[in-house]
Amino acid sequence: MTKLRNNDGSPLHRAVPELAERVRRGAIDRRSFLRTVSLLGVSVASAKAFLAGTEGGLGFSPRSALAQEPKRGGTFRMAMQTQEITDPANYNWIEASDITRNIIEYLTLVDEQNVTHPYLAASWTPSDDLKVWSFKLQPNVKWSNGDDFTTEDVEYNFKRWLNPNSKSVNRTQFAGIEFEKTGPLDFKLHLPKPKLSTPEELYAYTCSIVHRGFDEQGANFQKNPIGTGPYSLAEFGIGKIAKVKRRDGYWGKAPYLDEIQFIDLGTDISAHLAALAAGQVDAVYRVTVNELDLAKRLPNVQLVSVPSAMTVCLRMQIDQKPFDDIRVRKAIVLAADNQKMLDLALRGQGLLGENFHVASIQPEYFPLPPVKRDVAQAKQLIQESGQAGKLNLEILVGNTQGRFEQDAAQVLAQNLAEVGINLKLNVLPPAQYWPIWDKVPFGVTFWAHRPLGVMTLDLAYRSGAVWNETHFNNKDFDAALDKAMGIVDPKERSKAMEPVEKILQDSAVMVQPFFVNKVTAVSNKVHGFKMHPAEYYNFFNVWMS
Repeated sequence: MTKLRNNDGSPLHRAVPELAERVRRGAIDRRSFLRTVSLLGVSVASAKAFLAGTEGGLGFSPRSALAQEPKRGGTFRMAMQTQEITDPANYNWIEASDITRNIIEYLTLVDEQNVTHPYLAASWTPSDDLKVWSFKLQPNVKWSNGDDFTTEDVEYNFKRWLNPNSKSVNRTQFAGIEFEKTGPLDFKLHLPKPKLSTPEELYAYTCSIVHRGFDEQGANFQKNPIGTGPYSLAEFGIGKIAKVKRRDGYWGKAPYLDEIQFIDLGTDISAHLAALAAGQVDAVYRVTVNELDLAKRLPNVQLVSVPSAMTVCLRMQIDQKPFDDIRVRKAIVLAADNQKMLDLALRGQGLLGENFHVASIQPEYFPLPPVKRDVAQAKQLIQESGQAGKLNLEILVGNTQGRFEQDAAQVLAQNLAEVGINLKLNVLPPAQYWPIWDKVPFGVTFWAHRPLGVMTLDLAYRSGAVWNETHFNNKDFDAALDKAMGIVDPKERSKAMEPVEKILQDSAVMVQPFFVNKVTAVSNKVHGFKMHPAEYYNFFNVWMS
Protein backbone atom coordinates (compact mmCIF):
# COMPACT_ATOMS: atom_id res chain seq x y z
CA MET A 1 0.00 0.00 0.00
CA THR A 2 1.36 3.44 -0.98
CA LYS A 3 2.15 5.68 1.98
CA LEU A 4 0.56 9.09 2.15
CA ARG A 5 2.95 12.06 2.15
CA ASN A 6 2.62 15.78 2.69
CA ASN A 7 3.70 18.15 -0.09
CA ASP A 8 6.69 19.28 1.98
CA GLY A 9 7.53 15.99 3.66
CA SER A 10 6.30 17.19 7.08
CA PRO A 11 4.42 14.83 9.43
CA LEU A 12 0.84 14.01 8.46
CA HIS A 13 -2.05 15.59 10.30
CA ARG A 14 -3.30 13.18 12.96
CA ALA A 15 -6.67 12.78 11.18
CA VAL A 16 -5.13 11.44 7.96
CA PRO A 17 -4.48 7.82 9.12
CA GLU A 18 -8.05 7.56 10.41
CA LEU A 19 -9.42 8.98 7.14
CA ALA A 20 -7.30 6.45 5.25
CA GLU A 21 -8.73 3.64 7.35
CA ARG A 22 -12.28 4.91 6.83
CA VAL A 23 -11.84 4.99 3.06
CA ARG A 24 -10.48 1.42 3.18
CA ARG A 25 -13.61 0.34 5.05
CA GLY A 26 -15.87 2.24 2.64
CA ALA A 27 -17.08 4.57 5.41
CA ILE A 28 -16.23 7.63 3.30
CA ASP A 29 -16.02 7.79 -0.47
CA ARG A 30 -12.76 8.26 -2.35
CA ARG A 31 -13.59 11.68 -3.74
CA SER A 32 -14.34 13.04 -0.27
CA PHE A 33 -11.11 11.50 0.99
CA LEU A 34 -9.03 13.11 -1.77
CA ARG A 35 -10.64 16.50 -1.27
CA THR A 36 -10.19 16.36 2.52
CA VAL A 37 -6.58 15.19 2.69
CA SER A 38 -5.56 17.73 0.03
CA LEU A 39 -6.80 20.42 2.45
CA LEU A 40 -4.64 18.88 5.18
CA GLY A 41 -1.50 19.29 3.05
CA VAL A 42 -1.25 15.76 1.67
CA SER A 43 0.26 15.54 -1.80
CA VAL A 44 -2.47 14.92 -4.36
CA ALA A 45 -0.17 12.55 -6.26
CA SER A 46 0.40 10.61 -3.05
CA ALA A 47 -3.32 10.52 -2.26
CA LYS A 48 -4.21 9.31 -5.76
CA ALA A 49 -1.55 6.61 -5.61
CA PHE A 50 -2.93 5.53 -2.24
CA LEU A 51 -6.48 5.37 -3.61
CA ALA A 52 -5.31 3.35 -6.60
CA GLY A 53 -4.20 0.69 -4.13
CA THR A 54 -7.55 0.50 -2.32
CA GLU A 55 -10.48 -1.66 -3.30
CA GLY A 56 -12.35 0.05 -6.13
CA GLY A 57 -9.37 2.10 -7.29
CA LEU A 58 -9.58 5.86 -7.65
CA GLY A 59 -13.34 6.05 -7.84
CA PHE A 60 -13.26 8.47 -10.78
CA SER A 61 -11.98 8.27 -14.33
CA PRO A 62 -8.25 8.83 -14.92
CA ARG A 63 -7.24 11.25 -17.64
CA SER A 64 -6.96 9.70 -21.05
CA ALA A 65 -3.98 10.20 -23.35
CA LEU A 66 -4.07 13.34 -25.46
CA ALA A 67 -5.47 12.74 -28.95
CA GLN A 68 -3.32 15.57 -30.29
CA GLU A 69 -0.11 17.18 -29.17
CA PRO A 70 -0.87 20.67 -27.77
CA LYS A 71 0.24 23.57 -29.95
CA ARG A 72 1.72 26.78 -28.67
CA GLY A 73 0.57 30.16 -29.87
CA GLY A 74 -2.71 31.66 -30.96
CA THR A 75 -5.40 33.84 -29.46
CA PHE A 76 -8.37 32.63 -27.45
CA ARG A 77 -11.46 34.87 -27.42
CA MET A 78 -14.28 34.59 -24.90
CA ALA A 79 -17.56 36.49 -24.87
CA MET A 80 -17.78 37.83 -21.30
CA GLN A 81 -18.66 41.00 -19.46
CA THR A 82 -15.62 43.14 -18.72
CA GLN A 83 -16.06 44.64 -15.28
CA GLU A 84 -14.06 47.06 -13.18
CA ILE A 85 -10.72 45.62 -12.02
CA THR A 86 -9.49 48.45 -9.78
CA ASP A 87 -9.01 46.45 -6.56
CA PRO A 88 -9.05 42.62 -6.75
CA ALA A 89 -9.85 42.31 -3.02
CA ASN A 90 -13.11 44.20 -3.54
CA TYR A 91 -14.50 42.28 -6.50
CA ASN A 92 -18.20 41.53 -6.16
CA TRP A 93 -18.46 39.38 -9.28
CA ILE A 94 -16.39 36.55 -10.73
CA GLU A 95 -15.97 37.90 -14.26
CA ALA A 96 -13.55 40.59 -13.11
CA SER A 97 -11.37 37.96 -11.45
CA ASP A 98 -11.27 35.85 -14.60
CA ILE A 99 -9.49 38.68 -16.35
CA THR A 100 -6.95 39.33 -13.63
CA ARG A 101 -6.32 35.72 -12.50
CA ASN A 102 -4.21 35.36 -15.64
CA ILE A 103 -1.98 38.18 -14.34
CA ILE A 104 -2.06 37.85 -10.55
CA GLU A 105 -2.15 34.53 -8.75
CA TYR A 106 -3.39 32.80 -5.61
CA LEU A 107 -1.72 30.94 -2.78
CA THR A 108 -3.69 27.79 -3.60
CA LEU A 109 -5.62 26.43 -6.58
CA VAL A 110 -8.92 24.53 -6.40
CA ASP A 111 -9.46 22.51 -9.58
CA GLU A 112 -12.66 21.62 -11.42
CA GLN A 113 -13.09 18.55 -9.16
CA ASN A 114 -12.85 20.76 -6.03
CA VAL A 115 -9.44 19.33 -5.09
CA THR A 116 -6.98 21.85 -3.61
CA HIS A 117 -3.42 22.11 -4.98
CA PRO A 118 -0.29 24.18 -4.24
CA TYR A 119 0.09 27.36 -6.28
CA LEU A 120 2.10 30.33 -4.97
CA ALA A 121 2.16 28.35 -1.73
CA ALA A 122 4.30 25.26 -2.39
CA SER A 123 2.93 23.47 0.68
CA TRP A 124 1.05 23.87 3.95
CA THR A 125 0.74 21.95 7.19
CA PRO A 126 -2.07 22.45 9.72
CA SER A 127 -1.73 21.88 13.44
CA ASP A 128 -3.74 19.01 14.87
CA ASP A 129 -6.37 21.45 16.14
CA LEU A 130 -6.57 23.24 12.73
CA LYS A 131 -5.82 26.60 14.35
CA VAL A 132 -2.23 27.10 13.13
CA TRP A 133 -1.41 26.71 9.44
CA SER A 134 2.24 26.72 8.34
CA PHE A 135 2.89 27.69 4.70
CA LYS A 136 5.95 27.54 2.47
CA LEU A 137 6.03 29.69 -0.66
CA GLN A 138 7.35 28.67 -4.05
CA PRO A 139 11.00 29.65 -4.51
CA ASN A 140 12.27 31.83 -7.34
CA VAL A 141 8.95 33.56 -8.09
CA LYS A 142 9.32 37.06 -9.48
CA TRP A 143 6.84 39.83 -10.07
CA SER A 144 6.50 41.17 -13.59
CA ASN A 145 8.44 44.28 -12.50
CA GLY A 146 11.42 42.11 -11.49
CA ASP A 147 10.87 42.13 -7.69
CA ASP A 148 11.16 38.89 -5.76
CA PHE A 149 7.91 37.42 -4.45
CA THR A 150 8.29 36.85 -0.70
CA THR A 151 6.37 36.51 2.53
CA GLU A 152 6.25 40.32 2.70
CA ASP A 153 3.81 40.31 -0.20
CA VAL A 154 1.54 37.81 1.51
CA GLU A 155 1.70 39.68 4.82
CA TYR A 156 0.83 42.92 3.05
CA ASN A 157 -2.28 41.33 1.48
CA PHE A 158 -3.52 39.92 4.78
CA LYS A 159 -3.07 43.32 6.43
CA ARG A 160 -5.08 44.95 3.63
CA TRP A 161 -7.85 42.38 3.89
CA LEU A 162 -8.09 42.59 7.68
CA ASN A 163 -7.86 46.37 7.98
CA PRO A 164 -10.90 47.61 9.96
CA ASN A 165 -11.67 49.99 7.09
CA SER A 166 -11.48 47.25 4.46
CA LYS A 167 -14.57 46.79 2.31
CA SER A 168 -13.42 43.37 1.16
CA VAL A 169 -15.38 40.24 2.01
CA ASN A 170 -11.98 38.83 3.01
CA ARG A 171 -12.28 40.83 6.23
CA THR A 172 -15.11 38.47 7.21
CA GLN A 173 -13.61 35.34 5.73
CA PHE A 174 -10.31 35.71 7.62
CA ALA A 175 -11.58 37.58 10.69
CA GLY A 176 -9.38 37.15 13.75
CA ILE A 177 -6.42 35.64 11.89
CA GLU A 178 -2.95 36.65 13.04
CA PHE A 179 -0.16 36.54 10.46
CA GLU A 180 3.31 35.44 11.56
CA LYS A 181 6.28 35.78 9.23
CA THR A 182 8.70 32.93 9.95
CA GLY A 183 11.09 33.38 7.02
CA PRO A 184 11.49 34.98 3.59
CA LEU A 185 9.34 32.21 2.10
CA ASP A 186 7.57 30.91 5.22
CA PHE A 187 4.65 32.11 7.31
CA LYS A 188 2.01 30.92 9.72
CA LEU A 189 -1.66 31.78 10.04
CA HIS A 190 -2.99 31.70 13.59
CA LEU A 191 -6.75 31.22 13.51
CA PRO A 192 -9.11 32.15 16.34
CA LYS A 193 -10.99 28.89 15.84
CA PRO A 194 -10.43 25.62 13.95
CA LYS A 195 -11.18 25.80 10.23
CA LEU A 196 -10.58 23.00 7.74
CA SER A 197 -11.47 25.10 4.69
CA THR A 198 -8.57 27.57 5.03
CA PRO A 199 -6.65 26.40 1.90
CA GLU A 200 -9.83 26.42 -0.20
CA GLU A 201 -10.76 29.88 1.01
CA LEU A 202 -7.41 31.20 -0.21
CA TYR A 203 -8.59 30.47 -3.78
CA ALA A 204 -11.73 32.60 -3.39
CA TYR A 205 -11.90 35.06 -6.26
CA THR A 206 -11.18 38.01 -3.95
CA CYS A 207 -7.95 36.43 -2.65
CA SER A 208 -5.48 37.01 -5.47
CA ILE A 209 -2.12 38.28 -4.20
CA VAL A 210 -1.21 41.80 -5.29
CA HIS A 211 2.25 43.37 -5.08
CA ARG A 212 3.26 44.78 -1.69
CA GLY A 213 3.42 48.25 -3.24
CA PHE A 214 -0.16 48.14 -4.51
CA ASP A 215 -1.46 50.98 -2.30
CA GLU A 216 1.68 53.10 -2.59
CA GLN A 217 1.41 52.91 -6.36
CA GLY A 218 -2.20 54.10 -6.48
CA ALA A 219 -4.30 51.05 -5.50
CA ASN A 220 -5.53 50.70 -9.08
CA PHE A 221 -4.71 47.41 -10.76
CA GLN A 222 -5.89 48.56 -14.17
CA LYS A 223 -3.33 51.37 -14.17
CA ASN A 224 -0.50 49.40 -12.59
CA PRO A 225 -1.04 45.69 -13.32
CA ILE A 226 2.00 44.08 -11.65
CA GLY A 227 1.59 40.32 -11.30
CA THR A 228 3.32 36.99 -10.82
CA GLY A 229 1.19 35.29 -13.49
CA PRO A 230 2.14 34.30 -17.05
CA TYR A 231 0.23 37.13 -18.75
CA SER A 232 0.32 40.92 -18.69
CA LEU A 233 -2.55 43.34 -19.28
CA ALA A 234 -2.40 44.68 -22.83
CA GLU A 235 -5.74 46.47 -23.15
CA PHE A 236 -8.75 47.10 -20.97
CA GLY A 237 -12.09 48.88 -21.29
CA ILE A 238 -15.10 48.40 -19.05
CA GLY A 239 -17.97 47.06 -21.13
CA LYS A 240 -15.68 46.69 -24.15
CA ILE A 241 -12.68 44.38 -24.20
CA ALA A 242 -9.82 43.10 -22.06
CA LYS A 243 -6.67 41.61 -23.57
CA VAL A 244 -3.86 39.79 -21.80
CA LYS A 245 -0.65 38.71 -23.53
CA ARG A 246 1.83 36.04 -22.52
CA ARG A 247 4.98 37.46 -20.97
CA ASP A 248 8.51 36.15 -20.62
CA GLY A 249 10.03 35.17 -17.29
CA TYR A 250 7.09 33.34 -15.75
CA TRP A 251 8.14 31.16 -12.79
CA GLY A 252 5.86 28.22 -13.63
CA LYS A 253 4.95 26.18 -16.69
CA ALA A 254 4.36 28.50 -19.62
CA PRO A 255 0.79 28.46 -20.97
CA TYR A 256 0.13 27.56 -24.59
CA LEU A 257 -1.80 30.66 -25.68
CA ASP A 258 -0.10 33.87 -26.77
CA GLU A 259 -3.11 36.02 -26.02
CA ILE A 260 -6.53 35.86 -24.33
CA GLN A 261 -9.30 38.30 -25.16
CA PHE A 262 -12.46 38.90 -23.15
CA ILE A 263 -14.98 40.59 -25.40
CA ASP A 264 -18.04 42.26 -23.89
CA LEU A 265 -21.05 41.70 -26.15
CA GLY A 266 -23.68 42.85 -23.67
CA THR A 267 -26.01 40.75 -21.56
CA ASP A 268 -27.91 38.95 -24.33
CA ILE A 269 -26.36 35.46 -24.38
CA SER A 270 -28.03 34.62 -27.69
CA ALA A 271 -25.84 37.37 -29.18
CA HIS A 272 -22.81 35.66 -27.63
CA LEU A 273 -23.81 32.39 -29.30
CA ALA A 274 -24.31 34.16 -32.63
CA ALA A 275 -20.75 35.50 -32.34
CA LEU A 276 -19.53 31.97 -31.56
CA ALA A 277 -21.33 30.57 -34.60
CA ALA A 278 -19.82 33.32 -36.78
CA GLY A 279 -16.29 32.60 -35.54
CA GLN A 280 -15.98 36.00 -33.84
CA VAL A 281 -15.31 34.36 -30.47
CA ASP A 282 -14.08 30.91 -29.46
CA ALA A 283 -16.16 30.44 -26.33
CA VAL A 284 -18.94 32.03 -24.32
CA TYR A 285 -18.72 32.57 -20.58
CA ARG A 286 -21.98 30.75 -19.87
CA VAL A 287 -25.11 29.38 -21.49
CA THR A 288 -28.32 29.52 -19.49
CA VAL A 289 -31.35 27.31 -19.92
CA ASN A 290 -32.98 29.98 -22.08
CA GLU A 291 -30.30 29.57 -24.78
CA LEU A 292 -29.66 25.85 -24.39
CA ASP A 293 -31.68 24.72 -27.42
CA LEU A 294 -29.97 27.31 -29.61
CA ALA A 295 -26.53 26.25 -28.38
CA LYS A 296 -27.27 22.59 -29.14
CA ARG A 297 -28.00 23.45 -32.77
CA LEU A 298 -24.73 25.25 -33.43
CA PRO A 299 -22.30 23.40 -35.72
CA ASN A 300 -18.67 22.80 -34.69
CA VAL A 301 -19.45 23.71 -31.09
CA GLN A 302 -19.06 21.59 -27.97
CA LEU A 303 -21.26 22.04 -24.90
CA VAL A 304 -19.49 21.65 -21.57
CA SER A 305 -21.44 21.25 -18.33
CA VAL A 306 -20.91 20.51 -14.66
CA PRO A 307 -23.17 20.42 -11.59
CA SER A 308 -22.54 23.24 -9.15
CA ALA A 309 -23.65 24.86 -5.93
CA MET A 310 -24.33 28.15 -7.74
CA THR A 311 -27.74 29.42 -6.72
CA VAL A 312 -30.06 32.40 -6.48
CA CYS A 313 -31.60 33.54 -3.22
CA LEU A 314 -34.81 35.54 -3.11
CA ARG A 315 -33.75 36.99 0.19
CA MET A 316 -35.28 39.34 2.75
CA GLN A 317 -33.59 41.76 5.13
CA ILE A 318 -34.93 40.69 8.48
CA ASP A 319 -34.55 44.12 10.12
CA GLN A 320 -36.65 45.89 7.47
CA LYS A 321 -40.44 46.04 7.52
CA PRO A 322 -42.42 43.89 6.90
CA PHE A 323 -39.67 41.26 6.95
CA ASP A 324 -38.85 41.99 10.60
CA ASP A 325 -41.95 39.89 11.37
CA ILE A 326 -40.98 36.23 11.09
CA ARG A 327 -44.61 35.33 10.41
CA VAL A 328 -44.44 37.32 7.17
CA ARG A 329 -41.16 35.68 6.18
CA LYS A 330 -42.44 32.19 6.96
CA ALA A 331 -45.60 32.88 4.98
CA ILE A 332 -43.54 33.85 1.95
CA VAL A 333 -41.37 30.72 2.26
CA LEU A 334 -44.39 28.43 2.75
CA ALA A 335 -46.17 29.97 -0.24
CA ALA A 336 -43.13 29.55 -2.51
CA ASP A 337 -43.11 26.59 -4.90
CA ASN A 338 -39.43 25.77 -5.25
CA GLN A 339 -40.08 22.80 -7.49
CA LYS A 340 -42.10 24.94 -9.89
CA MET A 341 -39.29 27.49 -10.00
CA LEU A 342 -36.82 24.72 -10.82
CA ASP A 343 -39.13 23.30 -13.49
CA LEU A 344 -40.09 26.60 -15.15
CA ALA A 345 -37.10 28.87 -14.60
CA LEU A 346 -34.44 26.17 -15.15
CA ARG A 347 -36.45 23.53 -17.04
CA GLY A 348 -35.30 21.11 -14.38
CA GLN A 349 -31.61 21.68 -15.20
CA GLY A 350 -30.39 21.81 -11.60
CA LEU A 351 -30.93 20.61 -8.05
CA LEU A 352 -33.83 21.53 -5.77
CA GLY A 353 -33.00 24.06 -3.08
CA GLU A 354 -34.23 23.72 0.49
CA ASN A 355 -33.88 27.28 1.82
CA PHE A 356 -30.68 26.68 3.79
CA HIS A 357 -28.09 27.30 1.04
CA VAL A 358 -26.21 24.00 1.14
CA ALA A 359 -26.32 21.77 -1.95
CA SER A 360 -26.56 18.00 -1.92
CA ILE A 361 -23.33 17.86 -3.98
CA GLN A 362 -21.39 19.57 -1.17
CA PRO A 363 -19.72 17.08 1.18
CA GLU A 364 -21.15 18.43 4.43
CA TYR A 365 -24.80 18.51 3.26
CA PHE A 366 -27.19 17.06 5.83
CA PRO A 367 -30.60 15.96 4.47
CA LEU A 368 -33.31 17.68 6.52
CA PRO A 369 -36.92 16.51 6.27
CA PRO A 370 -38.52 18.20 3.26
CA VAL A 371 -40.63 21.28 3.95
CA LYS A 372 -43.80 21.09 1.90
CA ARG A 373 -45.57 24.05 0.36
CA ASP A 374 -48.55 25.03 2.53
CA VAL A 375 -50.72 27.84 1.19
CA ALA A 376 -53.29 27.49 3.98
CA GLN A 377 -50.68 27.90 6.71
CA ALA A 378 -49.14 30.84 4.82
CA LYS A 379 -52.55 32.58 4.78
CA GLN A 380 -52.98 31.92 8.49
CA LEU A 381 -49.57 33.43 9.30
CA ILE A 382 -50.36 36.55 7.29
CA GLN A 383 -53.67 36.84 9.13
CA GLU A 384 -51.93 36.48 12.51
CA SER A 385 -49.41 39.17 11.56
CA GLY A 386 -52.17 41.68 10.93
CA GLN A 387 -50.89 42.21 7.38
CA ALA A 388 -53.73 40.53 5.48
CA GLY A 389 -54.59 42.62 2.42
CA LYS A 390 -51.82 45.11 3.21
CA LEU A 391 -48.70 43.54 1.71
CA ASN A 392 -47.56 45.18 -1.51
CA LEU A 393 -43.94 44.14 -1.96
CA GLU A 394 -41.24 44.86 -4.53
CA ILE A 395 -38.33 42.58 -5.35
CA LEU A 396 -35.17 43.75 -7.14
CA VAL A 397 -33.93 41.57 -10.02
CA GLY A 398 -30.68 42.08 -11.94
CA ASN A 399 -30.60 39.00 -14.22
CA THR A 400 -26.84 38.99 -13.69
CA GLN A 401 -26.60 35.32 -14.67
CA GLY A 402 -29.54 35.13 -17.04
CA ARG A 403 -33.29 35.49 -17.50
CA PHE A 404 -33.92 32.54 -15.16
CA GLU A 405 -33.53 34.91 -12.17
CA GLN A 406 -36.50 36.95 -13.35
CA ASP A 407 -38.46 33.82 -14.21
CA ALA A 408 -37.97 32.47 -10.67
CA ALA A 409 -39.16 35.78 -9.20
CA GLN A 410 -42.18 35.73 -11.50
CA VAL A 411 -43.15 32.27 -10.21
CA LEU A 412 -42.81 33.58 -6.65
CA ALA A 413 -45.11 36.50 -7.52
CA GLN A 414 -47.74 34.01 -8.72
CA ASN A 415 -47.26 31.92 -5.56
CA LEU A 416 -47.67 34.91 -3.27
CA ALA A 417 -50.81 36.06 -5.07
CA GLU A 418 -52.45 32.86 -3.80
CA VAL A 419 -51.99 34.06 -0.21
CA GLY A 420 -52.99 37.66 -0.85
CA ILE A 421 -49.53 39.21 -1.23
CA ASN A 422 -48.81 41.45 -4.21
CA LEU A 423 -45.24 41.21 -5.48
CA LYS A 424 -43.90 43.62 -8.11
CA LEU A 425 -40.69 42.83 -9.99
CA ASN A 426 -38.23 45.71 -10.37
CA VAL A 427 -35.92 44.48 -13.14
CA LEU A 428 -32.73 46.49 -13.61
CA PRO A 429 -29.80 46.08 -16.01
CA PRO A 430 -26.88 44.34 -14.26
CA ALA A 431 -24.80 47.54 -14.26
CA GLN A 432 -27.50 49.32 -12.22
CA TYR A 433 -28.15 46.30 -10.02
CA TRP A 434 -24.56 45.64 -8.90
CA PRO A 435 -24.08 48.79 -6.77
CA ILE A 436 -27.26 48.13 -4.73
CA TRP A 437 -27.55 44.32 -4.66
CA ASP A 438 -27.08 44.12 -0.88
CA LYS A 439 -28.96 47.29 0.07
CA VAL A 440 -32.59 46.61 -0.86
CA PRO A 441 -35.05 44.96 1.56
CA PHE A 442 -36.08 42.25 -0.95
CA GLY A 443 -33.89 41.10 -3.80
CA VAL A 444 -32.76 38.22 -6.01
CA THR A 445 -29.07 37.55 -5.46
CA PHE A 446 -26.79 35.20 -7.37
CA TRP A 447 -24.37 33.28 -5.15
CA ALA A 448 -21.39 31.53 -6.72
CA HIS A 449 -20.39 27.92 -6.25
CA ARG A 450 -18.04 27.14 -3.39
CA PRO A 451 -16.52 23.70 -2.75
CA LEU A 452 -17.81 23.59 0.83
CA GLY A 453 -21.20 24.77 1.99
CA VAL A 454 -19.69 26.14 5.20
CA MET A 455 -17.68 28.61 3.13
CA THR A 456 -20.84 30.20 1.73
CA LEU A 457 -22.64 30.21 5.07
CA ASP A 458 -19.65 31.89 6.70
CA LEU A 459 -19.72 34.69 4.11
CA ALA A 460 -23.45 35.14 3.78
CA TYR A 461 -25.14 34.49 7.12
CA ARG A 462 -22.61 34.89 9.94
CA SER A 463 -23.45 37.80 12.22
CA GLY A 464 -21.79 40.98 10.94
CA ALA A 465 -20.33 39.43 7.77
CA VAL A 466 -19.58 41.93 4.99
CA TRP A 467 -21.80 40.04 2.53
CA ASN A 468 -24.59 39.31 5.04
CA GLU A 469 -27.27 40.84 2.85
CA THR A 470 -30.17 39.44 4.94
CA HIS A 471 -28.77 41.02 8.15
CA PHE A 472 -29.25 37.62 9.80
CA ASN A 473 -27.85 37.67 13.33
CA ASN A 474 -28.03 34.45 15.32
CA LYS A 475 -25.37 33.46 17.85
CA ASP A 476 -26.55 29.84 17.98
CA PHE A 477 -26.09 29.64 14.22
CA ASP A 478 -22.60 31.18 14.46
CA ALA A 479 -21.57 28.69 17.17
CA ALA A 480 -22.95 25.68 15.30
CA LEU A 481 -21.19 26.83 12.11
CA ASP A 482 -17.92 27.24 14.01
CA LYS A 483 -18.20 23.66 15.25
CA ALA A 484 -18.87 22.27 11.77
CA MET A 485 -16.00 24.23 10.21
CA GLY A 486 -13.50 22.61 12.58
CA ILE A 487 -14.44 18.97 11.84
CA VAL A 488 -12.19 17.07 9.44
CA ASP A 489 -14.19 13.89 8.79
CA PRO A 490 -16.79 14.71 6.07
CA LYS A 491 -19.37 12.34 7.57
CA GLU A 492 -19.03 13.84 11.04
CA ARG A 493 -19.06 17.36 9.59
CA SER A 494 -22.34 16.53 7.82
CA LYS A 495 -23.89 15.48 11.14
CA ALA A 496 -22.74 18.73 12.71
CA MET A 497 -24.45 20.63 9.90
CA GLU A 498 -27.94 19.53 10.94
CA PRO A 499 -28.46 22.37 13.46
CA VAL A 500 -26.73 24.87 11.15
CA GLU A 501 -29.10 24.12 8.29
CA LYS A 502 -32.17 23.89 10.52
CA ILE A 503 -31.59 27.24 12.26
CA LEU A 504 -31.21 28.95 8.88
CA GLN A 505 -34.20 27.17 7.35
CA ASP A 506 -36.44 27.87 10.37
CA SER A 507 -35.45 31.55 10.34
CA ALA A 508 -37.02 31.92 6.88
CA VAL A 509 -34.62 34.58 5.60
CA MET A 510 -34.92 33.51 1.96
CA VAL A 511 -36.55 31.43 -0.70
CA GLN A 512 -33.64 29.48 -2.18
CA PRO A 513 -35.30 27.47 -4.93
CA PHE A 514 -32.55 25.65 -6.81
CA PHE A 515 -28.89 25.09 -7.59
CA VAL A 516 -27.87 25.68 -11.19
CA ASN A 517 -26.03 23.27 -13.48
CA LYS A 518 -23.25 25.22 -15.21
CA VAL A 519 -23.16 25.05 -19.02
CA THR A 520 -21.04 26.80 -21.59
CA ALA A 521 -20.28 26.48 -25.31
CA VAL A 522 -16.84 26.28 -26.89
CA SER A 523 -15.60 26.03 -30.46
CA ASN A 524 -14.24 22.65 -31.56
CA LYS A 525 -10.99 24.49 -32.31
CA VAL A 526 -10.46 24.87 -28.56
CA HIS A 527 -8.68 22.07 -26.67
CA GLY A 528 -7.98 21.54 -22.99
CA PHE A 529 -10.95 23.63 -21.87
CA LYS A 530 -12.53 22.53 -18.60
CA MET A 531 -15.67 23.88 -17.00
CA HIS A 532 -14.99 25.00 -13.45
CA PRO A 533 -18.09 24.87 -11.20
CA ALA A 534 -17.17 28.29 -9.79
CA GLU A 535 -16.37 29.67 -13.28
CA TYR A 536 -12.75 30.27 -12.26
CA TYR A 537 -10.79 30.21 -15.52
CA ASN A 538 -7.07 30.69 -16.04
CA PHE A 539 -6.83 28.84 -19.41
CA PHE A 540 -3.23 27.77 -18.76
CA ASN A 541 -3.83 24.39 -20.44
CA VAL A 542 -6.04 25.66 -23.27
CA TRP A 543 -4.67 25.56 -26.81
CA MET A 544 -6.03 26.24 -30.29
CA SER A 545 -5.94 24.08 -33.40
